[in-house]
Amino acid sequence: MRVVNSRHALLAAVACAALIAASPALADAISFQFNFVPFGTVTADTGDVTTATTITSGAPDQVTTFLANNIGLVSGTTIGLTDPTPVGLGDTFTKTFTTAVGTFMESLTVTSVKAGAGSLGILATGTIVETAVISGVQLDSAPVTYSASYTQNNGPETQINASFNDATVAVPGPVVGAGLPGLIAACGGLLALARRRRKQAV
Repeated sequence: MRVVNSRHALLAAVACAALIAASPALADAISFQFNFVPFGTVTADTGDVTTATTITSGAPDQVTTFLANNIGLVSGTTIGLTDPTPVGLGDTFTKTFTTAVGTFMESLTVTSVKAGAGSLGILATGTIVETAVISGVQLDSAPVTYSASYTQNNGPETQINASFNDATVAVPGPVVGAGLPGLIAACGGLLALARRRRKQAV
């Protein structure tokens, strides 16, 4: 009986090892939220942000503030934005930037356009990927949202002010609270059960 129960414990251990080995890699997904602004001149193709179809990026565009991130982002990081940037519903464009961790690219589609009195608000969604790794492991791609706010305080043909925001969107795993820690705990329970049965059989 002791041999049989030892075999149960061995099988439980092997099954757990196989499950852990087969579980998805726990590489981190790209995560950040930051603001950036243009330090150059911003120009609308029509001279009026409320009727524009494209607006120049105002390069150089640089990060001003950010929340905690895992991509090595720092204030002053230069952002490459399609120039001129299309601002019509359904338009597509890209953003790129490089940090000490790697080079990143966002593929975005305009999903919302709101014009006001001397203002234009843009919302775009898409995906960000790490196209080149400089240090560490490659980060998983992630959904991302981008917003732009343009204002002309004195109406058409006057100075355009702009501010941009970028943020990744957290995607929950298929089972909340599971993952590798939960799998290890479950395996511990299986091994404890096998030991208990062996003791009862002795």
